[in-house]
Amino acid sequence: PWSKIILSGVFAHTHRDEPVYTGETLREALLRNPAISRLNITQNPRWVHLSEFIDGFKSSISFAFEDPDGSNLKSLLKTNLFMFGAPVCAKRWVE
Repeated sequence: PWSKIILSGVFAHTHRDEPVYTGETLREALLRNPAISRLNITQNPRWVHLSEFIDGFKSSISFAFEDPDGSNLKSLLKTNLFMFGAPVCAKRWVE
């Protein structure tokens, strides 16, 4: 079993004319959070919207992780998470 989460308010790029951050850059920034670095990521972070349609400085990403009893998700939702030096808002992914 696994859980999926969405993080909103993630910086997409540093300048509007630059491409949005790659999946690898998102993963590196995500894993700087101690609470996330201990998880077994099953779906790497990716933009919720197609990158060509992200025109603002912030957007949302999703990722999934092993969570046999749901306790990892509950813990993450209570944890202050950050990416690229800024806080982000975590919510349970709803299909």
